Formats: sequence, C-alpha cells, structure tokens
Amino acid sequence: MSDGGPEIHGKCSLPSGPCFTPDAPSSADGSPGSASTSPLFNGRLKLQLMGFVVATVGWVLGTTSMALAEWRVWYVNSTSLLSSHLACVGVWRACIFRHGNGLDRAIGCQSYSYFDPYVPMDIHVAQILLPLATVLGLFSKAAIIFALKNMYLSKVQKTCDASAVAGMLSIAASFCILAAVVWNQLSIQTEEGIAFPPSFNLPFKPDSQEVGGAALMAFLGSCGLFFGGLAYFSYKYPLDSRVHPTTSDT
Repeated sequence: MSDGGPEIHGKCSLPSGPCFTPDAPSSADGSPGSASTSPLFNGRLKLQLMGFVVATVGWVLGTTSMALAEWRVWYVNSTSLLSSHLACVGVWRACIFRHGNGLDRAIGCQSYSYFDPYVPMDIHVAQILLPLATVLGLFSKAAIIFALKNMYLSKVQKTCDASAVAGMLSIAASFCILAAVVWNQLSIQTEEGIAFPPSFNLPFKPDSQEVGGAALMAFLGSCGLFFGGLAYFSYKYPLDSRVHPTTSDT
C-alpha cells in the first residue's frame, strides 16, 4: 500500500471496526470443517457412544427378562398336588421344578395371557409395561443412531433434537421396567397369592417366596436404559461453532 493509506489487518479491510471471524473454518457445504476433529467433538462422541452401548445392554436385559419365568420363586412343601419344592412365576408362564441330585429340573411350564382372569394385577401391568419398554427402547436406539450420524456430519440442530428424543425414550423405557420390578417386589413382600387353575398343580400361596433372577435382570436393564438416556442428554449446542465479533487493532 502507498504511504498514508490504510493498512489491512487480518481479515478486515478497514483500519478499525468489528470483524466477524468464525472459530472454525467452514467446509464447502457450510458446516464447520474442523468440528469432527476437535477435542470437544471427540468427547461428545465418546459419551454418546458410551450411552448407546449402556442403553443397548439395558434394553437387551429388559427384553430378555420378559421371557423368563424367574420373576417370583415359590418354595412349596410336598403336598398331594405337588411333589416338587420349587416353582417359578413369570410374566407369561409358570414353571415347576423338581429338586434332585443337587439340581433343579423343570418338569412342566404353563403359559397364560393378559386375558386370563386368574392373572393378578401386578402381572397384568408387567404384561403391558415390559413390551412397551421394548418398543420405546427400540425407537430410542434408532433416534440415537440418527443423532450420531448428524453429529459426524456436523448438523448441530438435528443432533441436539435426535439426542433429546433418544434420551426421553430411553428413560421412559427405564421407568416402565422399573415399575414392573417394584410391583413384583411389593407382591412378594405382601405374600400375595395367585389362584391358578387346577391344571397348574400350584397352591394359592407358597410356603415362602423370593425375588427371582429375572426380576434382578430387569432391574439392571432399567438402570442401563436410564443411565444411557442421561448420556444422550449430554449433547449441547457447541459454543465453539458460533461466530463471534472481534475488533482489530488500529
């Protein structure tokens, strides 16, 4: 430049005044080019992936527990109706086990449905909530996969929306499973009986009962879905992608 003319400082053509400079260079499509390589992005991505893994394990545990019979374990003394000492009552079936040689062997299972009149209220509720939790967890997985894709493509707003939806669905599924587990626990503590039909060869009440392994599995599944959902909510609008005004020195 000639003497007396204004010098160009940085990205501004004027000697003073506001200059808008993005924190990260933009790519050809307008998305931040360095977002996918920044430490902040990598931290968010790792947390989202960790939440995905934890929620997936929880979803598998909750779905698997629904098909098992070991929600309540009944101990029954030998009677004219039942010679075995162990029975398991689940969400969809009850199984009788015979104890011998240190092992419990299943000798028969009887299935029941939501429409059977003898099924107690806690099992009725579990038959609704557990399938609902499975569906909610499945939609949550689809939403977080969509969010991870948008995160990689640096589509910030879509990532935030999808992560929030995934978190809400995962936590809702967690509460559905937890409600079934808690009601099952309360039924055991109050020693509620079940008026099974005679074909089941089960008494109205056992001599003693306890929580089975399937209920514990469902509880762990509920925890996985809950903490995975919290991890989904960790994604926030990245402050480093905004444009800030700066002023150049005169």
